[in-house]
Amino acid sequence: MNQNRVLSVVIISVILASASVAIVPTIKAEEFHTVAGYLYIDGEIKDGVTVMLSFSSNDYDDITQDGGKYLINFVGHEGETGTFILSISGTIEDNTTYIVPGEESWEIIDLHVAKTGGDDDDDDDDEPPVKPPVEPYVPSGGGNEPPIADASESQTFGYVLEPIDFDGSKSDDPDGTIDLYEWDFENDGIYDYNSTSSTETHIFNEVGTYSVKLRVTDNEGSTDTDTIEVIISKPNVPPTKPTIEGISEGAKDTDYNYTFQSTDLDNDTIQYLINWGDGEVTETEFTPNGTSSMQNHSWMSAGKYTLNVYAFDNETVSATNQTTILIDAHLVGGIGYLIDNDGDGTYDSFHNDTSGQETDVEKQDDGTYLLDDDGDDSWDWVYDIETDTLSEYVEPTPESDNTALIVLAIIVILFLIILGYLVKRSNDKKKAQKKAAEKKSQSKKKNTGKKSKK
Repeated sequence: MNQNRVLSVVIISVILASASVAIVPTIKAEEFHTVAGYLYIDGEIKDGVTVMLSFSSNDYDDITQDGGKYLINFVGHEGETGTFILSISGTIEDNTTYIVPGEESWEIIDLHVAKTGGDDDDDDDDEPPVKPPVEPYVPSGGGNEPPIADASESQTFGYVLEPIDFDGSKSDDPDGTIDLYEWDFENDGIYDYNSTSSTETHIFNEVGTYSVKLRVTDNEGSTDTDTIEVIISKPNVPPTKPTIEGISEGAKDTDYNYTFQSTDLDNDTIQYLINWGDGEVTETEFTPNGTSSMQNHSWMSAGKYTLNVYAFDNETVSATNQTTILIDAHLVGGIGYLIDNDGDGTYDSFHNDTSGQETDVEKQDDGTYLLDDDGDDSWDWVYDIETDTLSEYVEPTPESDNTALIVLAIIVILFLIILGYLVKRSNDKKKAQKKAAEKKSQSKKKNTGKKSKK
């Protein structure tokens, strides 16, 4: 078989094994080719090494391995057997791959082929030709320096069924380039991914600690490996949002009991963290999963308070639940709330939720409250607690002062009365005078008639 042809198609993977192939007899084959060989490192035979040869599919149609010897069925070359000698300058690492680039390299493949036949008892045919150690050719400049694999930039903690990032970008080749990155994620000697890219992602299906190996190959075919441990766990499920049971309205300086409860799908113990809204925070002890916690609290001042609570399982927190607590207070139409500062049942001030300003209020005889929304000392709203209705305040029309008009009217009336009296008196006087004149005239006529008769 042509040696140059073999050199152009062979890829050699060297793996440490228990079997020694320092001396392997040539096996005459009836159906298969028997290929065994010597591995020389710096001119010395390396014991305890198993060698695997991979040929192009155009050159073989079957390959099997038996006790460190590889049986290759070459296409069109039935009945041939042979041995090879591999000479490499350098060291052999676990699971290291060596690539034979071509016949010009000092890495030499020497394949000996014999015709089928001969006597099985012939020792000359049963033993491979013994060759003196091959002194490797070292190019001027000191030869190729192997690369350095480094997987330290990889993610070393993660969760089942979530992508884990692996990064070999810190790998380096002192005198060339890294042309291939390979990853063995299952630590089974099989490299699951290979790429010219230094990064890769992988999903682990089970919880466990995995030894992940990175193998890098430089432009001269030299390799190096680095192994890291990756811990894969099940992601923690947060507790459920706690429920809250307790009053929503109360009075200041009074203790009230509240009950909180949450559950955890991982069956973790649970702690409750409660913010009462007045600056006080309660952290409970850790209790068994699903255990409720009863806490009491009192508020020292009237007002509106927001109670917040969430559960903690020592890893993750639940969603927060909250509720509003009114202490001597009453909500007003979404704009604020009334405050009874002295607890006498009558509200004294109004708190604006938008501005945070508090202003005085006025309770009217009909039970409604006048509210100054913006603190400008004028009423803006009328709030009816009974019907929970809020209406815009309308300034009533001011009453006119009619005193002067009334006095004037009285004067006019008195004047008219007096005038009427005077007119009537004058008329009566005139009538009396006229009547007296008429009477005098009649008397005079009567006297004149008497004189005429005489």
